[in-house]
Amino acid sequence: MKYLATMALALVPLTSMATDLTIPAGQAYLVGVDQQELILDKLNIGDDARISFAPGVNSWRVHARLANIGKNVVIDGRGSAGQNGAPGVTAPACDEFVDGQPGESGQAGSDGVEIRLQLALESLGSMEIFSAGGDGGLGGAGGDGADLNTSCGAEVAGEGGNGGDGGEGGRGGDVTFLYQSVAKTESGDSMVSRLSINADGGAGGEGGDAGSGGAGGGGYYATKKTLTGSGRKWVAGATGGLAGSPGVMGSAGKPGRILVDQLITSTVKAVPSSSEVSLKALQREIARLRQRIEKLEAQQGAEQPAKSD
Repeated sequence: MKYLATMALALVPLTSMATDLTIPAGQAYLVGVDQQELILDKLNIGDDARISFAPGVNSWRVHARLANIGKNVVIDGRGSAGQNGAPGVTAPACDEFVDGQPGESGQAGSDGVEIRLQLALESLGSMEIFSAGGDGGLGGAGGDGADLNTSCGAEVAGEGGNGGDGGEGGRGGDVTFLYQSVAKTESGDSMVSRLSINADGGAGGEGGDAGSGGAGGGGYYATKKTLTGSGRKWVAGATGGLAGSPGVMGSAGKPGRILVDQLITSTVKAVPSSSEVSLKALQREIARLRQRIEKLEAQQGAEQPAKSD
């Protein structure tokens, strides 16, 4: 009985009016932030149409009472790749610093769009749904250390900067495809066999390369003034600077969940589509269901034994 009541109340989206959506063949369609949830009478998508999502759209949920989808249709809800990290600055010779600067870390890829389609399918040519997470950005390379330069009094070669870490991959968006076949000549399973879904997590960004250490130099004679006059003095050389450490690769994003399932036809009469007539018909159907629930509850109360004093 509670199931019947829940089913009846769930039948009508009181705040949404049914309408139609047609995307012509070969056209690109951009889903805006005000279209993240659509309840449609009819959904028609032509051959080679491509659906993408505006910034800020995190999910797209569509319920269509009748759907016709053409061939080579693409729904592209992939996350964007993270920005690459900037490289570190290479140390110039004879400057205030001799070590190369570290590279910046790559940014994380964004998550894929969550997509949920609940359709009464009349036809489906072929369709690909992408909701993979975006790849993480690459880590920036470390800057090189300055070479030993005796002309400016440098005594050591600079060390290389560390590479920046790679960004994390974005999470794949969940994809749910629930369908009921209303085709006259083809089964739902046959149509859905031409549906392809990719909800992989984004790849982690590679870490940045380590900066090279500056080159050292051999020993040399320098002219030095002494108490007895000018003379040549041996100045020991310096080894090259150490290289930096490479950046760590970012972790891959988790894949999204995928569910493709056929809806069981309800025993409730089909709801007429469109306009006030369909709304009134639906209200009458709900009233009949409520009467049935009340009758069942009354019967159940009559069947219970009376309590003894």
